[in-house]
Amino acid sequence: MIKKLLILLAFAGPALIVRGSEFADVLVSYDAGVGYAPAFTNAFAALGEPSRLNPFGEPTDPFDPPYGKNQIVSIGAGGSLVVFFHEPILNHPHNLYGLDFTVFGNCGFIITNDFDLTTYDWIGTPATDGSLFGQNTGVTRVSVSHDGLKWYPLDPIRAEPVDNLFPTDGGGNFHIPVAPGLTQGDFAGLTLEGIREVYNGSAGGASFDISSAQDEEGQRVYLQEIRFIRIDVLSGKAEIDGFATVAREPHLRSGK
Repeated sequence: MIKKLLILLAFAGPALIVRGSEFADVLVSYDAGVGYAPAFTNAFAALGEPSRLNPFGEPTDPFDPPYGKNQIVSIGAGGSLVVFFHEPILNHPHNLYGLDFTVFGNCGFIITNDFDLTTYDWIGTPATDGSLFGQNTGVTRVSVSHDGLKWYPLDPIRAEPVDNLFPTDGGGNFHIPVAPGLTQGDFAGLTLEGIREVYNGSAGGASFDISSAQDEEGQRVYLQEIRFIRIDVLSGKAEIDGFATVAREPHLRSGK
């Protein structure tokens, strides 16, 4: 079953503008693909600020990622999601770590503590070995565009996988990326407090550099700014919670 939604930007009215332009503003198109999660096809969930709370009012964190039907949208193999920002995302040299935008999913770190079935609670302070649950195990492609017509994929060697590292922390700042170079092994043995120390103020997510854009021949293309982001799931399945711009040094944008 294929579910597809197309919204023409020429007719996009104020009702489609759900947040400010530090987050994705308009849903352009959504194709659920094959193998998506059937109950999670509300593509408008990818607009606005990523989730700070779960459906029961619990804060999202790397052990308890967003999971509500109105919080994440699922994309299966062959599917795609395209969003638009009213304010251009700048390929700015002073953006933190040289990164320009972040995509948030719904994977989480697995808690490796034993569970007490009498108290229905973890034994000891919950910690992880760095392994993940709910992550995208397939291949995704992230492409960017200024006009929505000409698209440039980001170099897959430099681009992070979508809906994988790093699990969302609603207590962090969505405009601060996690420091590049970290791996799952860097989180082995860490509690939530330890994970937050490694995140160093970040809310997690996979962050991308517009400078890694390529043309059809794989040659680097310089783009000063973009307004459109496209996620293609080439295999597997990915869930998307939201998109955010990256703050610049030394003045961070609004956030926690």
